[in-house]
Amino acid sequence: MPRISCFLFLFFFNLSYSAAFPPKEAGKAAYRSNYQGALSYADGKFVLARKQFQRAYEKAPGNFQFALSYGLSLGRTGRHQKAISVLAKAQRLLSPADPEFALKSALCSFYQGASFLYSDKPGRAIAPLRQSAELLERKENNPILSIILNALGYAVLMDQGTGEHRKAGLPLHGHVHRRSLERAYRYFYQALIANPDNQTARSNALMLGDSLQMSPESRVPSLPDSLLTNHTLESRSVFHGMQQRLFQDFQLFRYDELLFLVDISGSMVMENVICMNATRFEVMKEMVQKLLPEIPAYTALGMGTIGGDCGTVPKQWKPAGSLSKEDIHDITRFLIPDGTTPLLSMLIAAPELFSDTPTKSKSIFLISDGANTCREGGLDVCSWARQVSQKNISINILTFLSTTSDNTDAFAEYLCLAELTGGQIIYLDNYRCRLEPLAFDLVKTCSFTLPEFQRSSCWGPSVKDLWMIPKKRLRSNQIKRSKKP
Repeated sequence: MPRISCFLFLFFFNLSYSAAFPPKEAGKAAYRSNYQGALSYADGKFVLARKQFQRAYEKAPGNFQFALSYGLSLGRTGRHQKAISVLAKAQRLLSPADPEFALKSALCSFYQGASFLYSDKPGRAIAPLRQSAELLERKENNPILSIILNALGYAVLMDQGTGEHRKAGLPLHGHVHRRSLERAYRYFYQALIANPDNQTARSNALMLGDSLQMSPESRVPSLPDSLLTNHTLESRSVFHGMQQRLFQDFQLFRYDELLFLVDISGSMVMENVICMNATRFEVMKEMVQKLLPEIPAYTALGMGTIGGDCGTVPKQWKPAGSLSKEDIHDITRFLIPDGTTPLLSMLIAAPELFSDTPTKSKSIFLISDGANTCREGGLDVCSWARQVSQKNISINILTFLSTTSDNTDAFAEYLCLAELTGGQIIYLDNYRCRLEPLAFDLVKTCSFTLPEFQRSSCWGPSVKDLWMIPKKRLRSNQIKRSKKP
């Protein structure tokens, strides 16, 4: 066959093949595998996590989050070359039109840098870590940037301590100069400016501050009072800043129509938010009422309830634009618990409460503490989420569930609902009264703590500012390369 004909044959064959076999789309099973991988990873079961992430990735290689998780787990188990390859593919999945393009690109670069650190290659980690930090806005209350800057400080210091030196009476060690300690300290300090509650960065900065004999006024910033106070529901101070956090993270200001879809099932009164000494039901009502003043006046508001049984008429079912903030405040105040959690039934019906105007942005703000109890003919919740996303409807979820294996089904559903519609998931930490974005749980595991080090006189009295890091401690953060599954 002539070369040009062969080329044309392959070209049209690829087109027809792509049409007949479109890219795999993730169903609930894939999200379940990805969530299980996150749980295993948080427990330090990195090899098991990699296998679970791999299952999700193979079911839907075009899913950015699956690729990101799988790439990190590869790096954590010593396979940095494969990790870099998968993370590069994840980067190519992104579109500059994505409103989270900078953040997602930063995470790709950060996980590349982390992969090098886990493989004891800190010098190669510096460039991607620096690129990651530069992609994010330098502002206060940015925990992701804080974690990245801490990793960058760690890489800068460890890059100088990777050499091997032997001396009688001393263990095998590497040397670090004062200038490297000072550079690393600046990154740790910046990490604390971004998030004063980053305990790893604080520990690293304090260690360097002591070693450098810095003056008290040059030391790390102190913890703000808000992080040192035990809040209670009675004082109402626990809600200080929470409504602003929800408003910003869910970007509620960008929607023309907003539907509160709240869970009033019996389980909401059976479980307490421990740090508030109140039921989930009480906290839910308080949160809605505190959030209302933050919502712009132009937003058309509606409300629905999730309770009763499958097929039960909801207690509240008001279309967007029919309620004022005062109306929702009063309705919420007098809600009472009812039945189970027919989540999917209410979600399927919820789009009818929005207008038919395609140019208006819409959001369902779901507040729940349980998994769906209605099968709806075996409909995959992820398939439904793809359909509703075409109607310009996003689903933002605030849940009281903890991230445990007992809640795998619920979080598998939450994940695809939020991701496929461009929404977010935030869960309330029952013990610390803090709102945590679920999407960043893996990032928080990448906390690099400096090993112990001490002054060294290996190069004689003329070199005063020299420290040494024992080689056995240098690799204390590393994970041995595992066998292939």
